[in-house]
Amino acid sequence: MNVDSSQAEDTQPFRARAEDTRPLSPPPLRRRASRGRRWPLLLIIALTCCTLVISSVLFIRSLPPDLFSSIGAERQVTINRDGYPRQVSTRAETVADLLEELDIVVALDASLSHDLADAIFDGMTIMIKSARDVTIAVGDDVQVLRTALDNPLEILNNAGIAVTDADKIRVNGAPAYSDALADWTVPAEHIEIRRPLSLTVIDNGQRSTLLTTAETVGAALAESGVELHSKDEIKPPRESAISGDMTIAIERAITIALRLDGVLIEVRTRARRVDEVLEELNAPLFGLDYVIPDGDTEIVTDMLIEIVRVTEEVSARQETIAFELRYVADAGLSLDQTVLAQPGRNGTREIRSLARYENGAEVSRNISETVITQPPQDQVIRYGTKIDLRTVETPGGARLYWRVLCMLATSYHPAALGGDNVTSIGWTLEKGIVAADPKIIRYRSEVFVPGYGSAFMADTGGPRSSRYWIDLGYSDEDWVSWRRYVKVYLLTPVPPEIDYILPAWTPIRSVPGGCGD
Repeated sequence: MNVDSSQAEDTQPFRARAEDTRPLSPPPLRRRASRGRRWPLLLIIALTCCTLVISSVLFIRSLPPDLFSSIGAERQVTINRDGYPRQVSTRAETVADLLEELDIVVALDASLSHDLADAIFDGMTIMIKSARDVTIAVGDDVQVLRTALDNPLEILNNAGIAVTDADKIRVNGAPAYSDALADWTVPAEHIEIRRPLSLTVIDNGQRSTLLTTAETVGAALAESGVELHSKDEIKPPRESAISGDMTIAIERAITIALRLDGVLIEVRTRARRVDEVLEELNAPLFGLDYVIPDGDTEIVTDMLIEIVRVTEEVSARQETIAFELRYVADAGLSLDQTVLAQPGRNGTREIRSLARYENGAEVSRNISETVITQPPQDQVIRYGTKIDLRTVETPGGARLYWRVLCMLATSYHPAALGGDNVTSIGWTLEKGIVAADPKIIRYRSEVFVPGYGSAFMADTGGPRSSRYWIDLGYSDEDWVSWRRYVKVYLLTPVPPEIDYILPAWTPIRSVPGGCGD
């Protein structure tokens, strides 16, 4: 057997022997002894093989039943890249194989949801998120961080920036609290952190210190609960930017009370006199206005200033002057005829007065004058005074009459009066006696009523709804019931005194109608 010496040097040492040298055969007894020492080794080898077989069987049984069936099969995988999902079918075995298959290069600063060595399984979703620039401003220190993280707390932790409850934090311009950053759901693009600064405030000589994250003097004072009024003097001004170790001085205005138009208000002023206060508050006096106290009075704390607004008003109210009714006798017109000679018209008078108002309340009023703006016009009615004698046929023959009236005729007798048969003028009630309104028909006048006959007016009764009523008298033995309108003729002689103007004719309310002409 020939052996390459160079190979022997690289593997293991050996000893060369002569070609003609043969190995000596051991004595038979020694060979049997050597075989006896080999059986433990063989036993160990056999046990080891059995153990390997059993372990292999247990390992295979622990694998998913479909493991081997899925090897080489297509699987559905979703690739979500920066919020844009894409579903693919693949036979790739690992994430790295799939990305290579799809020619997707993941940047070093991007975020990958799985390790490259992770095995692909059906229904798997692989998230890839590219890095972006996030601006972080801590006070005046601004830096831009390239990161694939979305949560602001994770971004700050990655940048090594700690926040506290005292810091003023804004994420994407929106206010945020330190304990809420971990639950922030909107990807952070800009994070602003303002650390609290220490300020000294001297308020009317009282010194205090405050910590603030506000950006201006006014905001810092408001944030700390310092109430400011427009007349207070602030140094530096409210709009000044906050800087470290700043001192803010506040000079308070004087508090006074002002009563204006009846309303009491509290105001602050830095004026020295009352008239300066009015000018400062843009509350000038007009016309008759005056102020209490006078304008040159010096201002003191809690002073009351009252502005009295004075106005005068000339008012006029209209009154109606009722027209008068005048009757004018006209001998050319027959009795009971009337003519409207002139229509009536009401007049008007204007009563003018001067009223003085203080703060809207009337304090005095004086009548200045009364002017008749339109005089009334009397209504003139001409009434007839000419007596025209006419005749009427009666059971006793033709009779002369000088007036005829339309009246409601009723009848009465002594029994209806409880047995009383004496009239108002002392005559005996019987047929031929009538009762009426003596202002329409005078007592003792003779009248004629068709269907009844001639009679004398000798009685009257109670008030009726119309003056044009006549009650025809009877005795108990010859009483006849009446209730109808009739013409009543006033027979001659004509009385020496005549009521030329009678009241307007109206029917009895319970008996509508009339005489028909």
